[in-house]
Amino acid sequence: MPNTSGPGKNLPALKSALPLAIAAAITVTLPAGAGAPTKNPVAQIQVAAAKNPCAAKNNPCNPCAPENPLNPCSPGHIKAPDADLTLAPAAAEKVYKRLKKDMAMAFALSGQASVKRYQTWRRYNKTPYQSTQHGDRYLNNYGNKAARDYGKFEKSGKMPVGAVLAKDSFTVLKDGQKLPGPIFVMEKMKPGFKPEFGNWRYSMILPDGSFVGETGGEGAQNVKYCGACHAAVPAEHDHMFYLPVKDRAKF
Repeated sequence: MPNTSGPGKNLPALKSALPLAIAAAITVTLPAGAGAPTKNPVAQIQVAAAKNPCAAKNNPCNPCAPENPLNPCSPGHIKAPDADLTLAPAAAEKVYKRLKKDMAMAFALSGQASVKRYQTWRRYNKTPYQSTQHGDRYLNNYGNKAARDYGKFEKSGKMPVGAVLAKDSFTVLKDGQKLPGPIFVMEKMKPGFKPEFGNWRYSMILPDGSFVGETGGEGAQNVKYCGACHAAVPAEHDHMFYLPVKDRAKF
């Protein structure tokens, strides 16, 4: 459940406290060389996003859609400073190790049980990877025990009830600043919860612990965009996007 302050109650203070709180609440990843022909239906969506992430007609995961509560393209919303996308994998991992403890503590302030111990779960990427759809942030993918088949990626099939996938994030700026970003969570619920979203409950928490919203609960309108984006994934992939192949950990 969200904190007692209510979903998004801290959002008015974001301009002073969170200059980078503009991530799209989605789980799209963009593989290296995006734009190349592919027969993978999930990759095809990613390719379309890579060509023009704000092309609403071609991209169901458009980060500039009005439904996105942290839309970076909308007047009045916080604009993202220039991000440094040149970090080598080892350098990105070093930054993450410096930030991750404080990130976990802040997310726990939301009161969301699903993120209380997420960093003890299996991490599916070798090192932090970049995502244009998440505000040019570096991301990490975690899954609880119920989601262990996520490590099979395209062969993972449908997740069982109780599976939770969590994706935390951080940004590195060209001036050297290194700042935590939101965490994006999707939890598999019982059949009938939200069929059009594959019965996934989406939620997002900002890096100060502010709870933005969750599907079917408080602030649901703030994360409706997440489910709509994932609904573009073919049914056999259970509304899940996958890590770029080069960033996948081996188990």
